[in-house]
Amino acid sequence: MAYGLAQELKLRMGMQLVMTPQLQMAIRLLQMSSLDLAEYLQEELDKNPLLEREESLSGGLEAEDPSGPEKVAKSDDLMDAASPTLEASLADDLPVDADWSDVYAGDSFGAAQFESSASSEAPPLENTLTRGDSLFDHLSWQLGVSAVNNRERVFGMAIIDAIDDNGYLGAELQVLAEMTGATLDEMEDALLLVQSFDPPGVAARNLAECLLLQLKARKQAVPPYTSLLDKLEDLGRRDYRKLKRVLKLDDDELADAVDVIQSLNPKPGLAFGAEQTNYIIPDVFVRKQEGEWVVEVNPETVPKLRINRTYEKAINDRMSEQDKRFLTENARSAQWLIKSLEQRSSTIYRVAESIVRFQKDFLEYGPEYLRPLILKDVADDIGVHESTASRVTSNKYMHTNRGIFELKFFFSSSLASDSGENHSSEAVKFKIRKLVEGESPRRPLSDEKLAKLLQDQGIAVARRTVAKYRDALSIPSSSRRKRLAPDK
Repeated sequence: MAYGLAQELKLRMGMQLVMTPQLQMAIRLLQMSSLDLAEYLQEELDKNPLLEREESLSGGLEAEDPSGPEKVAKSDDLMDAASPTLEASLADDLPVDADWSDVYAGDSFGAAQFESSASSEAPPLENTLTRGDSLFDHLSWQLGVSAVNNRERVFGMAIIDAIDDNGYLGAELQVLAEMTGATLDEMEDALLLVQSFDPPGVAARNLAECLLLQLKARKQAVPPYTSLLDKLEDLGRRDYRKLKRVLKLDDDELADAVDVIQSLNPKPGLAFGAEQTNYIIPDVFVRKQEGEWVVEVNPETVPKLRINRTYEKAINDRMSEQDKRFLTENARSAQWLIKSLEQRSSTIYRVAESIVRFQKDFLEYGPEYLRPLILKDVADDIGVHESTASRVTSNKYMHTNRGIFELKFFFSSSLASDSGENHSSEAVKFKIRKLVEGESPRRPLSDEKLAKLLQDQGIAVARRTVAKYRDALSIPSSSRRKRLAPDK
């Protein structure tokens, strides 16, 4: 029996994006923050001998070469007269295996184009945050200058070791006494010593003790303030009628006592951070120049890199295949990195410029005039893919006349109005905050009332939307904002 085999040949066309290592690097650089980028580039500089910063070349030879300027010039002449440049000599070894339009679109801007004198708009130097003492360091230093002997110092350190980040003692004194070989009286004395340290309220065993220590530091540890500490649960519930009845206080006396207690810090340890706080470095500056808003890329976030020319001649000399392959691979990596950095700066600039075009009213008049904006609007405006715009806006910051904002801040959904004009959700949040700040402390505005006031301004917003925005602003509910109200 014979079987026939049918064969069919089909021709199919299609497009497919190949994620080459170079393309992956370009995408990774695009979504890095300026701090992450600086760390990444330092690693590349450390491992790639063909990559160097341009700044490191200025004036170095003239200052250090003992043979004088003539020898320096001669060395440069030899280098210029060498065989084809590194880029040309590697042309055959560096095929273009991905199209930059896969990631970026539009004209290319070189990094040099973004050099600017934006120092007039830069944040002042005193805004730079440095690493401060942790709570442990702060307390240990005070113990070192306060303890009268080594035994007291050992017991005090046991107390400090047991204090949590909020400033509270997290261990029983009996347990600490057994650990250190102290008597309970000695450990209590050590606790009193540490509780006398700054910040007031530290090493307390509960909230009431924490607040009492702060009253003592203020010399306000007298009734009715101390009496109110025994009724913190009632105070937390805003049960002012019961507090007036039990403490025998009138409206003004209770209002004063509540104000004093609420001015105390329930978590004194949080004023100290154990870890370094990173300062936000703006990626772009926006300033008004001759009546126009101008965008400038922060030159500090645009590193100037180049290929080390000292390897130019070496790569064309006789060398082993292994050495030549090493130099060629590093040259390829350096070229792609430099091009990726230029494209990264270009795209950040264009996205920021587009945001400024959409949000001019915000820059001119403030948060109430923030327009609704989505990533697609900016992507279409500058001709890039929406995912590219999304990567650019992540962990990038813009310094404006109204402060420093993450680029994502300028994007928000819209709410309709009676006039047909759309309002940004961020602008609506700002209006809610202003309404709450102007409310009567004794009659705070409910979510329903806030929604009504916004509707009176022509903004159609539901009560549940107001509640959602209020929660996002960390504004308590009206019942929790309510302060003392007189009896009727």
